[in-house]
Amino acid sequence: MIAGGEERRIAILAGGGKLPPLVTAGALREGRAPVVFAIAGEAEPEAFAPAPVHVVRWGEIGRLFRLTEENGCREAVLVGSISRRPDYRTLRPDFGAVKLIPRILKLMSGRDGTLLEGVAQIFEEKGLSVLSPLVVAPGLALGAGVQVGTVSEDSARDIEAARAAALEIGGLDIAQAAVAVGGRVAAVEDADGTDALLERVSLMRRAGAIPKSGGVLVKCLKPMQDGRHDLPTIGPRTAERAADAGLAGVAAEAGRAILVGREETIGAFREAGLFLVGLAPAP
Repeated sequence: MIAGGEERRIAILAGGGKLPPLVTAGALREGRAPVVFAIAGEAEPEAFAPAPVHVVRWGEIGRLFRLTEENGCREAVLVGSISRRPDYRTLRPDFGAVKLIPRILKLMSGRDGTLLEGVAQIFEEKGLSVLSPLVVAPGLALGAGVQVGTVSEDSARDIEAARAAALEIGGLDIAQAAVAVGGRVAAVEDADGTDALLERVSLMRRAGAIPKSGGVLVKCLKPMQDGRHDLPTIGPRTAERAADAGLAGVAAEAGRAILVGREETIGAFREAGLFLVGLAPAP
């Protein structure tokens, strides 16, 4: 509760993955009253207890905003993955979505980042302030400096090379991550994501194209990106994949990257023998 007993109610529009329940739990710890709107086919409603949950389907925009108003939500967070884009031919828009159909169809045909930006704009047009997940659940933010492990001089050079490459491709609105080995950029992320990037690094090692060990994965917010959604994420899976790729560690911008469970993530990096470091954000 906040002063006067008024609950700080916030709508959580939840996609798939482990992050939406973690953000919801973090909001509860911060004294907020989250109301979850779980996207049908993406989020698991039972994962959000004890927060109230409403399952919403694609096209139920009128119902979504009616429920946010009924629940007294004036702020919102958009978090989670969208793994299955709906077929526009099966879309059954309710009355509140009819005027938005052209925009909805355009958003559905774009990238995830474009989809999230468009949804955020619609939320704001409906009078809700869209916040970063890290405003609502600050305990999930990657901290500054070395979180676990040790960064060698070689790894420090790799961090600088990979970070420059990540910012370059981010400036082109391509992706958020890059890997450097031996002070040189080995591979950059594309639309297939970080897992695919690390798999390419593994293949390069097996082919002898890069040294057998060492190197760093760096993830950065795109220079012109809206920092309220699609933030770089690091979790136990990141540690496992980076270890499989033979890397020495992972770095990301402090305060701009989300840990998918702080204790679980730090523990996974420690178990894998990798470092995790939070970098000063790029200006």
